[in-house]
Amino acid sequence: MVPGTKGERGRRTGSLRGAPAAGDAIKVYVRVRPPSEGAALADGDQGLCLSVLSSNTLRLHSKPEPKIFTFDHVANIDTTQEAVFSSVAKNIVESCMNGYNGTIFAYGQTGSGKTFTMMGPSDSDNFTHNLRGVIPRSFEYLFFLIEREKEKAGTGKSFLCKCSFIEIYNEQIFDLLDSASAGLFLREHIKKGVFVVGAVEQVLTSAAEAYQVLTMGWRNRRVASTSMNRESSRSHAVFTITVDSMEKNGEVVNIRSSQLNLVDLAGSERQKDTHTEGVRLKEAGNINRSLSCLGQVITALVDVGNGKQRHICYRDSKLTFLLRDSLGGNAKTCIIANVHPGSRCFGETLSTLNFAQRAKLIKNKAVINEDTQGNVSQLQAEVKKLKEQLAQLTLGQSTQDISMSRGQENTNYINYFLEAMLFLEKSESEKKTLLEKVAQLEDLCGKKEKFIQSNKMIVKFREDHIVRLERLHREAHGSLVPKEQDDLIDELREELRTLREQMEQHPRIAKYAMENHSLREENKRLRSLQSVKRAQELDAQTIAELEKAFLEASAIEKNNGGHQLYSSTTSTESHSLVSFERLKARLLHTQSELASSKQEYEEFKELTKKRHLEMESELQSLQKANQHLENILEATKAHKRHEVSQLNKMHRETIKSMTTPTKAYQLRSRLVPRISPEIFVCDSMDIQSSREVRDNIFNEPVPPEMNEQAYEAIAEELRMVQEQLSTLQIKLDEEESKNIKLQQHIDKLEHHSAQMQELFSSERSDWNKEQQELLGQITFLKTQLQDTQSKTDILKSEVHDLRIVLQSADKELSVVKMEYNTFREKQEKEMSQLSMRHMDVQLQLDKVRLEHEKILEGKTSLQDDYDNLQEVMKFETDQLKQQLEDNKQESEALKTELHNLLELVETEKGLLLLEVVSDLMSQIQELRTSISHKTESIDGLTRELEDINWKYNCALAAKDENKAIIEDQERQIEKLRETLERKEAADKIELLYEDLNHTTEQLSKLTEASKKHAVLLHCAQEDLVKKEALIQELKEQVKFRTFLLKSQLPLLSMTVFTCQSPKTPPNFGVNLAKFLETQEQEIADRRASAITLEHLVSELNEERTAKNDEILRLKVM
Repeated sequence: MVPGTKGERGRRTGSLRGAPAAGDAIKVYVRVRPPSEGAALADGDQGLCLSVLSSNTLRLHSKPEPKIFTFDHVANIDTTQEAVFSSVAKNIVESCMNGYNGTIFAYGQTGSGKTFTMMGPSDSDNFTHNLRGVIPRSFEYLFFLIEREKEKAGTGKSFLCKCSFIEIYNEQIFDLLDSASAGLFLREHIKKGVFVVGAVEQVLTSAAEAYQVLTMGWRNRRVASTSMNRESSRSHAVFTITVDSMEKNGEVVNIRSSQLNLVDLAGSERQKDTHTEGVRLKEAGNINRSLSCLGQVITALVDVGNGKQRHICYRDSKLTFLLRDSLGGNAKTCIIANVHPGSRCFGETLSTLNFAQRAKLIKNKAVINEDTQGNVSQLQAEVKKLKEQLAQLTLGQSTQDISMSRGQENTNYINYFLEAMLFLEKSESEKKTLLEKVAQLEDLCGKKEKFIQSNKMIVKFREDHIVRLERLHREAHGSLVPKEQDDLIDELREELRTLREQMEQHPRIAKYAMENHSLREENKRLRSLQSVKRAQELDAQTIAELEKAFLEASAIEKNNGGHQLYSSTTSTESHSLVSFERLKARLLHTQSELASSKQEYEEFKELTKKRHLEMESELQSLQKANQHLENILEATKAHKRHEVSQLNKMHRETIKSMTTPTKAYQLRSRLVPRISPEIFVCDSMDIQSSREVRDNIFNEPVPPEMNEQAYEAIAEELRMVQEQLSTLQIKLDEEESKNIKLQQHIDKLEHHSAQMQELFSSERSDWNKEQQELLGQITFLKTQLQDTQSKTDILKSEVHDLRIVLQSADKELSVVKMEYNTFREKQEKEMSQLSMRHMDVQLQLDKVRLEHEKILEGKTSLQDDYDNLQEVMKFETDQLKQQLEDNKQESEALKTELHNLLELVETEKGLLLLEVVSDLMSQIQELRTSISHKTESIDGLTRELEDINWKYNCALAAKDENKAIIEDQERQIEKLRETLERKEAADKIELLYEDLNHTTEQLSKLTEASKKHAVLLHCAQEDLVKKEALIQELKEQVKFRTFLLKSQLPLLSMTVFTCQSPKTPPNFGVNLAKFLETQEQEIADRRASAITLEHLVSELNEERTAKNDEILRLKVM
């Protein structure tokens, strides 16, 4: 499915994020394929119709004069697939990662290499082949960028990749991922743009999965053989990758969506060249028709860009309708124009170049497809702020009350204070994220250093491997190695030594180390800056001061309402204004500090980003240079071997042509050991034939003059050949070094220019965005100014009319003032009565406090008595134990007979003592609980009295506040003089009457509640008297039981001798039952009293809440 724009969402977000004003031109990349077999002639370029002049220009050999074409990049016949990908697809894939749509499609005649450029060779393993095309390499680079972004962002960023693969065959759309699907249809959506209905989308997680999907779809594509191409594409193939990314930053979620379209167009065909018939002829007609529509669309787009009114016929072909946004919409597009250099393809080549030249004039407006969620609150806050400013402007032109304006300023200062606190928290979170990014960049620098070290180790290992191979070769051949090969090996060693010195002392590597060191030092310096530390300290100090000031302001407000009842309103307002001015100054200082710190961090972020990009470009150029040097080294070795063999062959031929047969044979016999082993093997087959010639050579006489001349000629020829070889070697080395330096410089400049182009486009888009925003703000403020002026004119006319009406309201106002004075005198009398009642309640509270102190004294005395009883009981138990021991000593003679009886007596005696002690402890515990309940009830009563006192104070405060409100209303009536204020004043006075009546009713209720509390206190005192009587009775019972215990002692001693069990006294059970009944009755009474007290407390709480609400309402009014 080929995407369109993201609709209104994409355009909306693009306008906010820097869409270029004039647009980005479509990039055009021209690639010249190698000539076919037999097309190039042996005597030069006479069979070629074009030649490449530079990296961006080519010449077409037309008549009468050649034509020069200029494009973004021109690749000659020796360009590699890696270079094509780096120049064409790399930047577009990176733009897709940033949220832009991208499109790459190959255009050209059939057999010009479009499918090879996009896909690679037709082998089954072309996705891992070294000659793989743009689409497989785009997969690898895309998922490499995704993994890198995941490593940088961690769990805060996630990606989702989906793909679809379709073809357009005979103007019908088929899904290559679903071989059973019928023809599909194109639809247009307001948000999606143009899309294919029913196309299969598969989720991708790696490049391997993308290879599988591409292979599955490629098997279903229609190809056929023609006279110009063995595997000619008979349809347009479109492979689409959708990349969705979601990044979370606090509560804000940024969602980016981009689509990458990789298109392999079918080539244009001429029937006289391809000799197509039947179905192939119909396919060629449909292909040419769609490509013709594509050319018409491009021509129309160029005319529209030049200001002409033209209709763009996107819907004439499904290809153009599908690629609508790629040609003239929201996408970064690159066209690869493949041309054939053969002279018989001149017409198609010229047509392709003209098409590419026209397409280069089209400009698209690519925008970032981003949707930010969570910014609604910020926009609402901005709208609210602008409304407040507008309200202030309108209110500033009319007369207002001083107190209302001060109140508005106070609320504004409080709002500013809260906004400053929120802004401070936001800046702290941004500071944390920046520090995390700095740490990630440091980690990345460390990884780059490790990578450079690993490259050095690889070079060292290769050198060791070369030395080991040389040693093995020397051991294998020994003295048979010729002098030429020794010289060659020495030269190679020298070259390796120079390469090693260049790698070790390369200025770029030293620059890397220095830049890494400087970056780390800069990072440390920035972190240890006094300004940063001072900013952090000032932030903390400012936060503390603001919180303290806020607490002071709130405390001052409370004090003004509670304690400073009789202070003047003028001093309160002046104090609040001073405090708010101080808060405002602190707020401005805090905002300036935060802005400066944020700016410092932004500058540091930009610096690190630029340095990181420079380091990456340097590293890539070094890697390319290293690879280039290795290739040159291998080529040099092969070339040297070939030259040695050629020189030996020339030497042998020279000897044959310039000497006699006998001398030739002698020289040949001497040269045989010097020939390399390969040549020796190759010539061993001719030895048999040379033996037959040798007999004839020995029979022929040789003159001595000929021998001398031959020797001199051979020596001179050898010397000249050696000189030519040395000069050629020197020139070759110089040219290779120059070529290496130029290639490194070109790679660096290309990478740097691409980076600068991206930075320039981003900065230009940012400036355009800011300009548009400022223009919008200016127009909006102008409209607001006009509206405010019209409103002020209307208000002025209304004020003039109201002044006339206000004069009649002055007379009625004097009558209202007189009525208000009489009402105020009545209110003062009632307040004096309430103050007298409050004094009575205060006296009753003092009495209750004295009674409570008496109860506490009684409690302490009871505690002392309890302690004395415990000591007496301990003494008596000790005496009893002593008596028992004496009895045991007297009855030692009868121990054997009365052992069981004594154990029984001792157990019963222990149980009796335990029961008595437990009864006493339970009684004492009950007394303690009763005393604690009494104290709690007394504390509750005191709290109720305090609540009553607080309510009375609140009523007084409400009265003062009502006075202040009434005075403010009088000032408003006198200053504004509006007609409608008369009714409002009458309504307010009626409300004040009702409020005062209500307050008098509340005060009467409070007095009744205080009387109820006095009654409760009286009941509590009676309960305390009863409790004291009960305690006295319990003391008497304790004394009685101690007396009974003493009377039981002689009986117990008698039972020891009479062997009878002890008996309890007859009245002990009756007394114990009575005591238990009295205790149960007392517990029931306590529970009933507690329940009644709880009901009273709940009623009082309800009354208290109602009165608090009423007092708050009075304050508000």
